[in-house]
Amino acid sequence: MKHVLRILAVIGTFLGTFILAVCIAVVIIMKGPSHSAAELFTLSLKETSALKWIPDIFFSDEEIQQIIDNNSVKGTDETTNTDLINTTDTASQDIEIYEISGPTYIGDVMLIKDPSRLFVGNKGPYDGSGGTTVDVIAARYDAVAGINGGGFYDAGGMGNGGVPDGFVISEGEYCYGDRYTPYAAIGFTLDNKMVIGTFTGQDAVDMGLRDCVCVQTVYAPVLILNGEEQEVAGVGGGLNPRTAIGQTADGTIIFVTTDGRQANSIGATFSDMIKIMSDYGAVNAASLDGGSSTQMYYEGKFLNTPYALSGPRDVPNAFLIRR
Repeated sequence: MKHVLRILAVIGTFLGTFILAVCIAVVIIMKGPSHSAAELFTLSLKETSALKWIPDIFFSDEEIQQIIDNNSVKGTDETTNTDLINTTDTASQDIEIYEISGPTYIGDVMLIKDPSRLFVGNKGPYDGSGGTTVDVIAARYDAVAGINGGGFYDAGGMGNGGVPDGFVISEGEYCYGDRYTPYAAIGFTLDNKMVIGTFTGQDAVDMGLRDCVCVQTVYAPVLILNGEEQEVAGVGGGLNPRTAIGQTADGTIIFVTTDGRQANSIGATFSDMIKIMSDYGAVNAASLDGGSSTQMYYEGKFLNTPYALSGPRDVPNAFLIRR
């Protein structure tokens, strides 16, 4: 019994010392001489579900909002011009995968040559139950590949992920959501062209979108629209795991994920995501939910490395690729 108590005492001392060291490090970053480091750390924490309260200890709401405003992707009221995309020649069934890296991140790019293979897969009925991971959603449809899809409600940051934020259209079926409230949305037309904009579910139906999900632009901004990189203030967001989707002029779909919150990959900013998408020729591109939601699946395994010990977060839907 004494040995057990000693072991517990050692473990308790170690944990207490570790927590104290982390607290001291946070204070040094937030109140140290480098204002830019404090801003970047604040941005990174504010994009998380569980730790976004930490900056509130050090800064007022007004100061935090100013930091976000000074380091963000500027919004746009424009909608995609689908005339810029040509999807008539999609004979290639190739999927190409590339490893990428930057000063603060490593990640993966997947190019899907035939955009007609892309569709939105759901976790199952939207009945109030929890979500699931991208690999499980892909298995439900026997899909070869996929990334996490639309945003979702996650009260308390517990990772439930079963209730979409906004509306969902999957394979021509209106699956979920109010038809008359406008949301930032990402969809695909019957002729396989990506559409980015702010519109209602009924607008999506009227536009003939066969698949569509919604996102919160504060966490998932537009990156490139109609060939133009979106304006970025400051560093363009914090360093975190990221997911993005785009399309080139010839119709090729681009999936991008970057790892984050890990020793070998701290994370990417939205500026990094714009550059990646631009390097691969995106005419239109937008972010999806990042953090522990970030998931890229291919042929039975994840290509990215989820940072959470419990694995990737449960999500309500995914952009999938048919076999």
